[in-house]
Amino acid sequence: MTGIREFGYRAPRFHANFYFLLQTEEPGSRLMEARCLDIGEEGMAAEISEPLSVGTKVIMILTLPGISTSLRIAGRVCNRHDHEHGLAFVFASQIERRNFKEYLSTLHLLPRC
Repeated sequence: MTGIREFGYRAPRFHANFYFLLQTEEPGSRLMEARCLDIGEEGMAAEISEPLSVGTKVIMILTLPGISTSLRIAGRVCNRHDHEHGLAFVFASQIERRNFKEYLSTLHLLPRC
């Protein structure tokens, strides 16, 4: 039930199209470029050139549109279909989660159908 809350709904996802860096946390970590396809407060869908296994821990290095500083957010691969991966955010604190949610609320994004 990844991405499904106890209340039976999933947080809204919004179309996005920006590149970011993704670092794997496994032994022999790799740094690769990825493209965000949609984003929400719980995670994102991303196109990654190298397939990653479900459960792989990652660090997403995001320079989101509209801000000049990079965010480093931990996450894990929660699903994969070819080169498209579902990445769940693993926030270090409630403050980090709240700050990211506030940032998302300032974006003018279109809901993903």
